Amino acid sequence: MKTEMIHTEAEALSFIQKHGFVTLFPVRGIIFPSLYGSTAGESKEEKFQKAWNCADNLAQQKRIYYGKLVQGQVTLISLEIFPYIYKLQHSRKEIGETAKKMLDLLRRQGATSTTSLRKQLNLMGRDRKNIFTKALNQLQLDFAITVVSREKSPKMTYTWDLVERWIPRDLIDRANKTSLDLAKEKVVSKLMENAVITKQEQADKLLGWR
Repeated sequence: MKTEMIHTEAEALSFIQKHGFVTLFPVRGIIFPSLYGSTAGESKEEKFQKAWNCADNLAQQKRIYYGKLVQGQVTLISLEIFPYIYKLQHSRKEIGETAKKMLDLLRRQGATSTTSLRKQLNLMGRDRKNIFTKALNQLQLDFAITVVSREKSPKMTYTWDLVERWIPRDLIDRANKTSLDLAKEKVVSKLMENAVITKQEQADKLLGWR
């Protein structure tokens, strides 16, 4: 059966809502729905731009959540399933010292660009980039911080803020009222519905649960 392709932003939103969460681009080695894979286009470049623009626009309108999840890759999450994934990911483990400093900086001063974060944390320079990137990725996987805007330039500079400050408060409240068992049940059920997994252990590996 031929898969219906995405041509518009509204269709992209429906696709994300249908699957609950999808990756922005295909992830090597796993079968998982991706926005890029279902986006119509005459070339890879056209598909790339259309998929990324849809993801950016929907996230900035707060109609989806844009973060890192599946195999550490950019994942687009519907607001319906967000509270369950947030419950499972947020504060799931201790974070490193650099991540703690980054989180404290954002908590104190609000939305901040990548460049400004690196400067204020004294992590400029090629030799310190890995330290910065590791902390940034850790906080994204923990659902502590998220991209709130992206400068449309060759450098593609991101601006970051706390998830709890950016996402609608009712979604955070819903997550806080949800048990871990129910949250896992909801996420695993969605993965099975999408024919991504056949048993829970596969979800543990796919999403890095312990």
